[in-house]
Amino acid sequence: MAAQCVAMISALLSLLSSGAGWLMSVCWAACLWLFSPLPLAVIAVTLYSLYYYLTKDYAFWSRRGVSGPPPKFPWGMKLKEQEAVTEIDRQLYYDYGGKRFCGFMEIHRPVLSLGDLDLIRAVTVKDFEHFTDRRQFIRSEDMRLMLTALRGQEWKARRATMTPAFSASKLKGMHQLCLDNAANLVQYIRDETARKGELELKDCFGRFTMDNIASCAFGINSNSFNNPEAEFAKHTSTLFKPFKGWALVRVLLVAVFSEWFLKLPDPIQPSIDFLKRVVKTTIQHRDQSNSSRRDFLQLLLEARDKDGNRLLSDDSLVTQSMMFLFAGYDTTATLLTYAGFSLASYPDVQRQVQEEIDAVLERHGGQLTYDAVMEMTYLDRVLSETLRLYSPASRLERESTKDYTLPGTNVNLPKGTLVQIPVFMVHRDPEHYPDPEKFDPDRFLPEEKEKRHPCAWMPFGSGPRNCIAMRFALFEAKLALVAVLKELTLQPTETTPPPPMPLDKKGFLTTPQGRKMPLKAVLRAKEL
Repeated sequence: MAAQCVAMISALLSLLSSGAGWLMSVCWAACLWLFSPLPLAVIAVTLYSLYYYLTKDYAFWSRRGVSGPPPKFPWGMKLKEQEAVTEIDRQLYYDYGGKRFCGFMEIHRPVLSLGDLDLIRAVTVKDFEHFTDRRQFIRSEDMRLMLTALRGQEWKARRATMTPAFSASKLKGMHQLCLDNAANLVQYIRDETARKGELELKDCFGRFTMDNIASCAFGINSNSFNNPEAEFAKHTSTLFKPFKGWALVRVLLVAVFSEWFLKLPDPIQPSIDFLKRVVKTTIQHRDQSNSSRRDFLQLLLEARDKDGNRLLSDDSLVTQSMMFLFAGYDTTATLLTYAGFSLASYPDVQRQVQEEIDAVLERHGGQLTYDAVMEMTYLDRVLSETLRLYSPASRLERESTKDYTLPGTNVNLPKGTLVQIPVFMVHRDPEHYPDPEKFDPDRFLPEEKEKRHPCAWMPFGSGPRNCIAMRFALFEAKLALVAVLKELTLQPTETTPPPPMPLDKKGFLTTPQGRKMPLKAVLRAKEL
């Protein structure tokens, strides 16, 4: 038996040895071929072509006499590791002339950073026909029909179709859906406070906005307060994870080179497929029955032309529902987090908000009606100041659709030039807002707003291509805060940072440092 084992082991070693020798021979042959003249020439030409492609426009701004940071391979400008987008914009704005305008390279693409308010109004409003488009970038083929991704006349027609769904009367019809989710939010805050003694505010508001979008855009109850592992909540969370690994490589390939790379495997595709199934199942159900539900999905389903035909296909309805999620979930949750933090940090402001809530609700018989929410003008100012100080989107972008000369200059922008507007820097410029890091809702008193340039406040964009859901976002934010503050008072914990809130350095949307914000919620004194 022992002899048989020895023989078997010897045979196995001999096989491995011969296999390893064969493998080494193949590797050696491959190396010899790779370093022969023809492959080396192909590699050299490929690398040179790539370098030329990335650097051929490095003189774009200097030829036009526009100041800016010197171009630097490979990112287009010198960047520090983990440098925040807002810090890059600060350098452009103050160090390179971007307070008026400056030019820089974004990897291989020339970009104009525009800080002058009159020029911003020219690009976004007066000369809008030259800048009807945004950057051409989609992360998935399933997002190609989103309103935000459409261009030219196709965007104009789709915007006209969808705009009526966001009117005040249509929002009023969705009031009860939002109110139910706000009631769940308050109960969740109470339960978390009883269980832990404090809250993770962004998580609380994230559940609220997720449930609200699920109700109003997908026509379902996601129930994330009671079941955070529900399928809708899990897939939504996947879509908002930061780009890492292969997902980051794929996005860079699409952004820098070609949409051909959209054909490569997408880590978020299973979640997109889930959302598509949800919307199509809802559409099928509503086509077979007369739905009385007055949500966005139903309103878009009912959009018809003069011959009674539906204006939006099933695929377009799916992508618009996903757009509501991408554009409204994290941004509104972040706005509410910033507002909650600011109110906890400035108790006098919070007290004024609560006094207004009490007075308005008394006039409406204690009912949190749509009209009651709309009457709360001091809360409007609080949200406006929150959006000034902590605008979720730090930049706006427009792409020139025709050759354009900047007014008052001889700077010509060829068709396809990208223009970026540093919203965060404009909002914190002391020339527009004295003591800009102070939270002061009275900046938005009517008489104070009249003193400022209309483009000094742009959290929802500027001009015809502004955020179509602005009214809805503000409405749901007000409703959530009223529901919370009529019963509770927000207070800092020992670990809550002092204002202004420190911001996370990762990502293009602003978010609290560490993506968390601890606060306490206590019953209001009148209820004790």
